[in-house]
Amino acid sequence: MSFSAQSAIDLNPTLEAGLTEISQPVEIPFAQYVKYVLPLDGYVFWLRTQATTIKGSVHYARVVNQGEAETMSVDRVVFTTSEEVHEFTAIDPKTMWIGDFGNMRFSFSSRGFYSPNARLYHYEGDAVYSYMENMLVDVGAQLSKSTLVVSNSLPAWLAVQDYSPIWLLPENPGVQLYPSFLVPQNIVPPYGSVHIPPESTRGFASTPLLERYSTHHLQATETVRVTLYGLTNDQAASWFDTVMQYSLDTSIIGMMSTPVAIRDDKSAQSELTALAMKKTLEFEISYDQLSIRNLARQLVEKAVAVVMPRNFP
Repeated sequence: MSFSAQSAIDLNPTLEAGLTEISQPVEIPFAQYVKYVLPLDGYVFWLRTQATTIKGSVHYARVVNQGEAETMSVDRVVFTTSEEVHEFTAIDPKTMWIGDFGNMRFSFSSRGFYSPNARLYHYEGDAVYSYMENMLVDVGAQLSKSTLVVSNSLPAWLAVQDYSPIWLLPENPGVQLYPSFLVPQNIVPPYGSVHIPPESTRGFASTPLLERYSTHHLQATETVRVTLYGLTNDQAASWFDTVMQYSLDTSIIGMMSTPVAIRDDKSAQSELTALAMKKTLEFEISYDQLSIRNLARQLVEKAVAVVMPRNFP
């Protein structure tokens, strides 16, 4: 079937009328959240700022998932409007909008198929998972710059970026590292990510040591995979030398696997017919979990806090 130009223009009023009749669009409250990254371990929280309402209709499908550690409903949400919502389509990795519909809060990860003839906009995403609710913070004072979430060696790897003693040659290339799965959207190299497989973290002593004030000591070991983007061979070698000197000078992390080879990985884009500058290094390390906590406390002195001690509308 084909449509003439005139009939195509008439599609929108018909579809919009159908949307109004079937879905009964209402004013949906949306709150803007800004990204807050904990300085000690790179964990991401979202802090509520301003609020608004947007007219549209909500459709959702629900399925219940039962797992080892949680049983939750997963709601797939489609929010339909007759006008484009520029806040949803703006590329800004530091802000997002959360809608509130009944007992369900939702955001969007994609925009559905759009027809210029229909001129209806479909925004799709999952409702906030139950175990992610505490990552949305309505009162900024609930977050402290001294908060440390992780229990592994991640803070030590994030601290390598600023390790530049006068005797370090070649110089530290100063590569910004991020926790795996928390790399900011669309950033340009050079940068790197640190991935510590959860199953690789193991106790290296028979039992934790509890001192007089219940200070928790535990020798641990784990695998750490670092992925570097945008570095040449010399730069990657300089970063590796920095890590080894950091280990030698601080004794915060110990190397259990030598030698560590710098591997060239392949990430391509067919439109460019080119390969990314991507390298990986894999370490087997040991560390004292108390040492990591003490290191994190030292990093607090350099951290910049975002204090928002009031309720937002």
